[in-house]
Amino acid sequence: MTKETNLLACDLAELNEAFLGLVGRGTDAGLPPRVLAELRAIGPDTRQRLAALPFALFGFGFEDEAAWARLLSPGVRDLDPGYVSGEPATERFTLLVLTVVRRMARDAPESVSSWIGLPAGTRTRLDKLEIGTLGIVAALAAPRLRGRLPGREPLWLGLIDAAARDDARYLRLLATQGQQWTIRRCLGLESPIAPARGFRR
Repeated sequence: MTKETNLLACDLAELNEAFLGLVGRGTDAGLPPRVLAELRAIGPDTRQRLAALPFALFGFGFEDEAAWARLLSPGVRDLDPGYVSGEPATERFTLLVLTVVRRMARDAPESVSSWIGLPAGTRTRLDKLEIGTLGIVAALAAPRLRGRLPGREPLWLGLIDAAARDDARYLRLLATQGQQWTIRRCLGLESPIAPARGFRR
């Protein structure tokens, strides 16, 4: 494992934990009510195991390349959001994610794509984005925050249960499938190669 991959794994775990913290404090991120209730009831050990999964538990619709082409266009630096944020914690989290993803798009592009489903075109645009523009982009992108696979309630409940029971084998299986799903999304492939036990859209 390379130094960059190690750094990515550490950053990812911290961001996953921060996302779970947001959910615990009331952010719904488009997740089903039962999943939200379960996530809000987990203890610190279960949260840590979920956070350590090798793919993002959250997303910002990076697979929508047209939307991100607009968000990352040179003209965005001239925009003034012109509003008082109703969810400053979500915007701070979005800024953290974009800062990490921008760095990893340069240092470990393949790893960051498998982690959060970042298509090559969006990765290139983010790589070229000026650091001073990240705050504006984060403000505009924050409403796009969603839990991964929000329509796959059984998958989420399986992940939570496996993490609560510290079932390392099942967590590894789900993690592998999650990475495969993420890679396929960033490549624009919608259907799985084979039935994937909850990872189909």
